[in-house]
Amino acid sequence: MTSGSGGATPATGGRVGSGGTGGSAPGTGGSTSTGGQVGSGGTGGSAPGTGGSTGTGGSGGGRGGAAGGGAATGGQAGHATGGNGQTGGAAGGAIGSGGAAGGATGSCVGKAWPTADPTVAGPFAVTADKNVGPLAGALPDPVYGNTQQRFNVYRPTNLATSGYCHPILVWANGHTDNPEPNPPLCVTGGGQYCGSYLMLMDQMASHGFVVVASLSTITSQGNPLPTIVGLDWLIQQNDDPTSPYYHHLDTAHVGAFGHSEGGLSTCKAASDPRISAISTVSGTTSNPGFHQPALLFCGGKDTVVPCANVMSTYATITNYPAMFVDNLASDHGGWLYQSGAKGPDIFGMTAWFRVHLMNDTANRKYFYGTDCTLCTDTRVQVTRNSLLTQ
Repeated sequence: MTSGSGGATPATGGRVGSGGTGGSAPGTGGSTSTGGQVGSGGTGGSAPGTGGSTGTGGSGGGRGGAAGGGAATGGQAGHATGGNGQTGGAAGGAIGSGGAAGGATGSCVGKAWPTADPTVAGPFAVTADKNVGPLAGALPDPVYGNTQQRFNVYRPTNLATSGYCHPILVWANGHTDNPEPNPPLCVTGGGQYCGSYLMLMDQMASHGFVVVASLSTITSQGNPLPTIVGLDWLIQQNDDPTSPYYHHLDTAHVGAFGHSEGGLSTCKAASDPRISAISTVSGTTSNPGFHQPALLFCGGKDTVVPCANVMSTYATITNYPAMFVDNLASDHGGWLYQSGAKGPDIFGMTAWFRVHLMNDTANRKYFYGTDCTLCTDTRVQVTRNSLLTQ
């Protein structure tokens, strides 16, 4: 579906693989390069489909002013997500109304996040915990047949000693794809593309996020969706004293992102009140349960999921900050091969989740205000709603 298997863009110190729940097998070679990744063209994937489940309530809590610039303590109703108060309080749904009560960072206590440059790898070395968690996903799976799959988790290596509460990101693969190759069935070659997203997984983990990625290759199917199964499990792990994630996760700040069918899956999952920011690439569906800031990318040369399909979903999001980005030169998978983290989709998603899940206010410039950074990037054409232009 997308092309190539890619090479890692690791944090300082590279990435470290960990077979199973802590083995020593290297991820995909333990790359320590600082560049982009290898791979070449190729498109594919599934059409975006229709539907999506409904949901109620807004999300909130957590750290100050993620989307609306709220106060440092207490919850105030700012733009969209209500400003996400430092220690809880009510978060507004639309401006000044609605929304569900928030929380702090769950059972984790940590330092405030400093800013970081989203166009390069972050400061954390990365570990991949492979084939962990529960079995999940609809059957039969196009790649794995009647065998359900588990999850990969991409995280900072020093999770236990970093001093931070790490937000959660839920990743959804495109159709017949995985976050990285998973031999013998998920491999690239002979016309098959499986395992395309490792650079993106490493980028997010290097910036401090803990990314739970389903190994299902049909992430928009299943009840519950495999991504929601993974989120449930990871939140439970945060309160399990035997888990490596114990009290290191910011369970009040959860984002969801995905590509192609994974974008459709992300939009369907957006009804979950725990998900407080989303981003999709070349795949969406409308959902009356949207209740969070949304960053939606399309490829200007994409013939699998035309930009018009993504725009139609963007147009339905009016009560929360929303941005539509047409990556003019990209086809369905080309966004993965635009200078690594300096590609607009990659640094855009990195900055988006830093702003809305880490309260990295310095990165608001990429989206908010009259002359946002993405707005002036000649590789893209941006449309924003009024909650981002103020």
